[in-house]
Amino acid sequence: MPSLNHNSLYVNQGNTSILDLVRSSDQKILDVGCGAGSTGKLIITSFPQSQVTGITCSLKEYEQANSCLSKCFYLDLERDSFDQIDKDYDLLIFAHVLEHLVDPVACIRRLLPHLKPGGRVVIALPNIANWRDRWKLALGRFEYTESGIMDKTHLHFYTFHTAAKYLIEPIPQLQLEYLKVNGSVPLGFLRHQILRQRWRQKIDYWGCQVMPNLCGSEILMVAHLQ
Repeated sequence: MPSLNHNSLYVNQGNTSILDLVRSSDQKILDVGCGAGSTGKLIITSFPQSQVTGITCSLKEYEQANSCLSKCFYLDLERDSFDQIDKDYDLLIFAHVLEHLVDPVACIRRLLPHLKPGGRVVIALPNIANWRDRWKLALGRFEYTESGIMDKTHLHFYTFHTAAKYLIEPIPQLQLEYLKVNGSVPLGFLRHQILRQRWRQKIDYWGCQVMPNLCGSEILMVAHLQ
């Protein structure tokens, strides 16, 4: 998740779900809303031949990302020009950033000229329709938090069934090629008291395959530039 506060800092261990969608042929990658560069650093570690450039509007994040990525730009995604950014990227990554923007589709459109013909766009989003948040709503709770799916800085909410409709379909140049979720099945006490990790992982995997909108907490999409 990026920061929309110019003085804040978002650091984690990197998003391994994004890493799984990167190809060895992705030599030049633009991580849009890179935070402190955690995911980009993870990609560079796994694919040493790749160059990862980040964009963030937080000065603190820029200082950290600039030290671990190939390059980083200190820019506001909705206000600043992208003229200084190269136009030959193999991959654009939008990992938990679009839900924070006033006009996410406009941001994607503005960055498409910086993608090579046939290049890909990877998008990660939280799924508001996952079982945990459905349960909270059923109990009459709709409360914003400092992070997570109900992050108080989120301006848009998506589900497995609406993410592509709202973010990919309005852009004719993009063709959706992958739509999956990461998440879990509500197992209650079985998860930690009875089931072994191997079985938990299998059940969660099949739950996300069969009931993605219920079990998925993270939506993952890949589209290519036609």
